[in-house]
Amino acid sequence: MINKNLRFLTAVFSAVTLGANVAAAQDFNLNGLNAADIRAMQADKGIFDFIKPDKPQPMAQKEWTIMVFMNAKNDLSDSQLLGLVGKWAEKDIKEMKEVGTTDKINIVVEHGIKGKGSRRLLITKKGGVLSSGEKVYGEYPNADMGDYKRVVEFAKWAKTTFPAKKTMLVLWNHGLGWIDPKMDQAPSGTGTANKGILFDDETKNYLRTAQMKEMMKQIGYTDIVMQNACLQQMAEVLYEMKDYAGLFVGSEETMLAQGFDYTGLLNFMNANPAFTHEQLGEYLVTWYRAFYAGGMNIGPINMPLNEMGATLSLVRPAALNELPGYLDAFAGAAMRNNETEAAKAAVDRVIRFTSLDPKNDKKKLIAAYADLADFAAILGDSARSQETKQAAQNLIGFIRNGLVLRSVGLNGDKENGYDYTKVGGLAINTTMKIKKVPPQLEAIFETKYSDLSLSKASQWDEFVTWTDAAWRN
Repeated sequence: MINKNLRFLTAVFSAVTLGANVAAAQDFNLNGLNAADIRAMQADKGIFDFIKPDKPQPMAQKEWTIMVFMNAKNDLSDSQLLGLVGKWAEKDIKEMKEVGTTDKINIVVEHGIKGKGSRRLLITKKGGVLSSGEKVYGEYPNADMGDYKRVVEFAKWAKTTFPAKKTMLVLWNHGLGWIDPKMDQAPSGTGTANKGILFDDETKNYLRTAQMKEMMKQIGYTDIVMQNACLQQMAEVLYEMKDYAGLFVGSEETMLAQGFDYTGLLNFMNANPAFTHEQLGEYLVTWYRAFYAGGMNIGPINMPLNEMGATLSLVRPAALNELPGYLDAFAGAAMRNNETEAAKAAVDRVIRFTSLDPKNDKKKLIAAYADLADFAAILGDSARSQETKQAAQNLIGFIRNGLVLRSVGLNGDKENGYDYTKVGGLAINTTMKIKKVPPQLEAIFETKYSDLSLSKASQWDEFVTWTDAAWRN
């Protein structure tokens, strides 16, 4: 693709947000550290860390192992926010070091660093000059952090080296929902411009939506999958991974580069390692509300967040198996009963999330991602047939009472009159509001929507084609 065909994937994924954006993983040696290793890592260690170098070996089983795949081989290493430089990966690692690995919880990080490959770390509690708060288990100057096989290798290593009863995988980077942009001719230094998820600016590789299924299959069952990235809490993305996880945590909207509060999360997990999903949901929702109410501290500046739209939700993976049936009943009723006017109302008024061109598209004409529950509610309320109304109610009830464990929406989008407190916790692809889709926009998609697992399992892709026609005709 030429550069102009990628112009829609722009500014939102700059410094403030974790928004949208195959080499084999390198072998590593677990037999100890040699002198060269020590010299290479000296700057990152405390003065006593090498009195007796660690000889990595499997540990006793703990309650949890948290595996953070942190890809900062992009603008998340150094980015501008309010004129200040944000080292977002370092900030989150610093938060982890406030608690570190304990007798209950291991916290392991694969940290991709712009211009430096990656480092594999066990995070410990930082203790001033006596300890750096990290133990280095490997350095990989040529690591491709956009290769799903590297996530697999890291997770398998973490599970083996740090055994635990339960595991959490955090995918930390930019996100663009289901859209996989063509990157074969991406310009050098793309920064935040063109992202799927886990985008590596240096290799131009990233994790495709369809690869997420294979990635999780190879990793094996993981109790909690958290996506510290924008726009990833959508049906098409989660459906790919549903068979290999016990809970999904993420956002329908953009997520601040500030990310999760890792100090708070670790303290919560250590206080009660046997926490339920409901308890985790209560903790996360309470924290999210407090964070946005208090604003974000950037050095000496407090950045108010009381007008910024934000969402966070917890989704039950097993319940996703039932989603195609509810979608088909809803879509089928709307199409059978020729609910074109109701479909137009839903396309026009549904709560939409960040546009592909947020800097210039304030009216979200090319914002395809919408809240599924809100879409069903508008179409159902506007429908003429009782069958369509009932199918819409059934879908909404399933989302709110079966599929989404907990959801919070804050503030909204005043430009478009969107109230995020109404969101249901799961986004889905819908007809764009633009009347004529520019051909260069469609040309950037590497993956066809009809090829996604949810499209194959349901009629939703046919329904979107139908609503496209209703809206544009």
